[in-house]
Amino acid sequence: MRHIARLIMISRKYWSWMAAALVAMIGTTLATLAGPWLIRSLLSSIEETIVVDQTLAARRVITTSAALLLVYAVRPALRALQTWTTHVAGWGSVAEARQKVYEHLQRLSPKYYTATQTGQIMSRVVNDTANFEALIAHAIPEIAVSILTVVGVFVVLFSINGRLALYTLIPIPLIIMGFIMYNRYVRPLFRQAQARLGDLNSTLQDNLSGMREIQVFTQEEKEKQRIGTRIVSHAKAITKAVSISACFHGGIDFFAGIGTVAVALFGGLMALKDQISIADITGYLLYVGSFYEPIMRLNHINEGLQQSLAAADRYFELLDTEPEIQDAPDAVELKDVKGRITFENVSFNYDETPVLKNINLEIEPGEMVALVGPTGVGKTTMVNLIPRFYDPTQGRILIDGQDIRKIKISSLRKHISMVLQDVFLFNGTVAENIAYGSPNATMEEIKAAAVAAKAHEFIQAMPDGYETEIGERGARLSGGQKQRLAIARAILYDAPILILDEATSAVDTETEAQITAALQNLVKGRTTIVIAHRLSTIRNADKIVVLHEGEIVEQGTHRELIALGGLYAKLVEANTKTPALDVS
Repeated sequence: MRHIARLIMISRKYWSWMAAALVAMIGTTLATLAGPWLIRSLLSSIEETIVVDQTLAARRVITTSAALLLVYAVRPALRALQTWTTHVAGWGSVAEARQKVYEHLQRLSPKYYTATQTGQIMSRVVNDTANFEALIAHAIPEIAVSILTVVGVFVVLFSINGRLALYTLIPIPLIIMGFIMYNRYVRPLFRQAQARLGDLNSTLQDNLSGMREIQVFTQEEKEKQRIGTRIVSHAKAITKAVSISACFHGGIDFFAGIGTVAVALFGGLMALKDQISIADITGYLLYVGSFYEPIMRLNHINEGLQQSLAAADRYFELLDTEPEIQDAPDAVELKDVKGRITFENVSFNYDETPVLKNINLEIEPGEMVALVGPTGVGKTTMVNLIPRFYDPTQGRILIDGQDIRKIKISSLRKHISMVLQDVFLFNGTVAENIAYGSPNATMEEIKAAAVAAKAHEFIQAMPDGYETEIGERGARLSGGQKQRLAIARAILYDAPILILDEATSAVDTETEAQITAALQNLVKGRTTIVIAHRLSTIRNADKIVVLHEGEIVEQGTHRELIALGGLYAKLVEANTKTPALDVS
């Protein structure tokens, strides 16, 4: 019930539609109750007047029949209104739930995405929320109508004959027990089925992203079997859930049938003893059908309800995941940034593994600092701490003397631009990707950024120039073209702090020269931190910081560190002998 209440709160924009649906439900229930009552009244009137006055009896038959026709006309209209309003509310609620969880996903730290498969997340955002439509548009309205109908019918039954009404309730304890057992055993099965669907989505997403690798290494048969295993696993899980559900349905339907048998038995005996009229026993039997029909409907609705609640469990589990990185209560905006970055006794552990140890570093405004060292010494981790993708385990980082944990995250990141080795481009046009961080940029500004990034020439050669669609993740571009678009994006973003994480890796010498020229335009007037595996990118840095096993072991200019003859000198020597060798 807690999940249903939370979902209704998320759907508050659609409360007016839900209210209209409730009015339609009440009207439908009243129309359902009126039908048997009019038939009972008709039979009673015939019994009372046919012998005394056939004309009066005929008039009553016509009047009652007209009222009955009106009831049967109004009821489907109200049903249609109920269906329309509940579906508007249902799909509107799905949209609100998806919007809310996506906003929440944007606040979660990279660590969450490292630990969680994309397919699992998408399953919760898309598949699980789709079940909310069934909850809002079908389960909740049907439950409301069924409960109203059961209560209304029982009141009418009791008013007709209280003793017979009590006989009607004989199977109710068994039905209630059946519902309790159903909810206890079946809901976990539907949750398992949703989890298996998440597994299938995760594997499918991985395989579609890595289809080229599957084909290159001829692993089609293996992956077909792996996907097939996930498909069968989900099919078995959902089949088990609905099979056990069907057994419960049959049991509850049988219990409901006992009630009808009880009325027929005891009502028939009472009629033989003249303790109840034929009109009353006829109306009673009609109402008993109306009494148990919604109970049996509740029984079948419960399957969809449990499936929706299982999906809600998974949805709210994601929504309740707390972001590791959050704004402090007293966080402030970052203003008038000069670009001084200070690391004070910074250490960082990933889980229990130390990555950085007691880092102390001062980066002056406008200074270009290169981070070098063997692979896995914490260079990328160090730069990821600056925009607060992670927080230090110990120590603090300051920008212009302000602890970044006291700065609003959105404000902090607005002043930092990053160009990474693995460039991510969105499925859209060249212009849209360059202006991604600057949505109000004019076409002239976009072109100026592209010129500075040495990208204008190849863009102009494309079929539609700046309006060319580049495909998913920039699939229609080369690695060097992607890098230059990323540099153009950073130039247009114009942040005072720039982070370059291996921005010239994995490209040929000619392309590297073009990217290096573009980077020279990008770093002007900015505080720049560079991670690079090629000596040409870092030789002219104002300061080179050498890391080893998570610690700073050397720092200085290229000339100073060569003269020192330490780790940096050895990396340079190795790079000189083997130019492709990683010096970072």
